[in-house]
Amino acid sequence: MIKQAAVVFLTLGLTACSSVDHSELPLNSGVSEALLEDMPAEWADSYAGNPEVQSFISRLVKEHDYDRNRLELAFSRIKVRPKVIEKSDNQPEVLIPYYEYKTRFVNEERAKLGYQFAQSNREWLRKAEQEFGVDPNVIVALIGVETYYGRITGSRDVFTSLTTLAFDYPRRKVYFQSELEAYLLLARQEGWNIGQTKGSYSGAMGMVQFMPSNYQKLAIDYDKNGHIDLWGSAADAIGSVANYLKHHGWQKDQPWFVMASVGDPEKVKDEINRGREPSKDMVDWSALTVLPTQSFIPQKTGLIALRTGPEEMSYWLGYKNFFTIMDYNPSRRYAMSVLELAESIGSYENH
Repeated sequence: MIKQAAVVFLTLGLTACSSVDHSELPLNSGVSEALLEDMPAEWADSYAGNPEVQSFISRLVKEHDYDRNRLELAFSRIKVRPKVIEKSDNQPEVLIPYYEYKTRFVNEERAKLGYQFAQSNREWLRKAEQEFGVDPNVIVALIGVETYYGRITGSRDVFTSLTTLAFDYPRRKVYFQSELEAYLLLARQEGWNIGQTKGSYSGAMGMVQFMPSNYQKLAIDYDKNGHIDLWGSAADAIGSVANYLKHHGWQKDQPWFVMASVGDPEKVKDEINRGREPSKDMVDWSALTVLPTQSFIPQKTGLIALRTGPEEMSYWLGYKNFFTIMDYNPSRRYAMSVLELAESIGSYENH
């Protein structure tokens, strides 16, 4: 397979035996010139020289009729990006206690900018609320937490990041290989050059930070201009977030969470922060000494515990909508930050 790939590279004017040609890419190759900036010196040191990548290429050619030359060329231009693996093993949602984590997102500046974003896009937010049933402040807060309302969408080449995680991050390689496949299909569909798309270290894209598979399935052309643009169109971002949350079970006009007291934490230690769905009704929680301390709706909830100070643990009972936010990012710290920011944006006008 690798020998055959080398022949293909020779037909493109590349050298498979010694060093890789650093000249300009062939016209209409479908591969970004940006990949020339940090390309490996030797073909064998590139991802194209990896037998597992060769098998991946062959599958895309067979199953999706993908242009083999385009894939060979793109993978020959990249090598492992160690920083991506380092960041994947040190995610703040996992390592930082909530009282520190939330200060990044739940603060006056982000609430102010969220309020301004909501005012500038109130017609799109109203439309999304009517069509999808999602609270406008939640949509805005999610975009605010993800990318500071589109200000920070990521500067890394999505193709190289996804390839690194797909073939050099064993813990989640199956997931990232599927996302890499989705990205390559999306690039062909949208007319992107492979490697020109910028995003996060994990391959998330646009102001809503959709992974490629979600971009394929749930991103929508909300402003009806014939093109989905999650980087430059606030309308498309708003509609896509609302569509995502509705798809994952967001319930219109339903609560997110209520604060709670826990009489005996030891008694419910196996229930704390367990699962991704509401688990018990209020009568069951009461029998376990867990009581809501705010007005509540008698529906199933899950018990959430987050550290709100160095020596302080706070508890909430989360409804379905709380866990729907966790479908966006499976961290309770993240979900709570989004919803607390949504509350801050909603009350900012009276600030």
